[in-house]
Amino acid sequence: MTSPVEHLATQIARNQAVARRIDESFEPVRESLARLQQWQRDRLDATYADLAAQPRYQLACQFFLDELYGGLNVEERDHQLARVVPVMQRLLPGHLLAAIGDAMRLQAVSLEFDVDLAVILVDVDVVSQPVYAQAYRTHAVWDERDKQMTMIRELGELLDEQVARPMVRRLIRMMHGPAVMAGFAALQGFLRRGMEAFARMDGADDFLATIDHRERHALNAMREGSDWPFAEWIGEGP
Repeated sequence: MTSPVEHLATQIARNQAVARRIDESFEPVRESLARLQQWQRDRLDATYADLAAQPRYQLACQFFLDELYGGLNVEERDHQLARVVPVMQRLLPGHLLAAIGDAMRLQAVSLEFDVDLAVILVDVDVVSQPVYAQAYRTHAVWDERDKQMTMIRELGELLDEQVARPMVRRLIRMMHGPAVMAGFAALQGFLRRGMEAFARMDGADDFLATIDHRERHALNAMREGSDWPFAEWIGEGP
């Protein structure tokens, strides 16, 4: 059975492999990736504007949708993470290491999909919902996308469990000074933001259920041929 630290190390390596793939890509692919990820972040902001407008969910939207699912550039944090895994193994409990590993796995899967879509969209100057939906159908990894949705739900549930452990939250806050001195402040900030976001929700069931419903609905709609899978929530249509 894989230990939490082995799981974490594997997912860090996976992210680094994706980062190398991006760095080694031709410039048109990198530009396509930048356009795609900006469109996706805008889409997520629009799709979940109703949640983000509620103080209870505001931080969770920023953390979960941007840092884990929306393609935000986190290369610095991941570089720090790779350096400090041995230290983390001594400082953090196994259940928290497992949660970080799952977060890195979701990030890697999301980035891998993004790069694949960027290649498909390399000749597209402006990303739109119809263009995005057609790229999904060209990519056609529906089972893998379904698993990505499951990862989102399971990771959220795991983070919600960690928030219920007061010692974990205190430990992460206490790590701030040592993290700055040791050069992994970005990582400590990531953990702190995650804990604060889920603590403010005081229960993540509704938040996670909303994401799961909307993303699966959109995924199934695109699979069935719809070019406007998000119109129900962002007020757009053909």
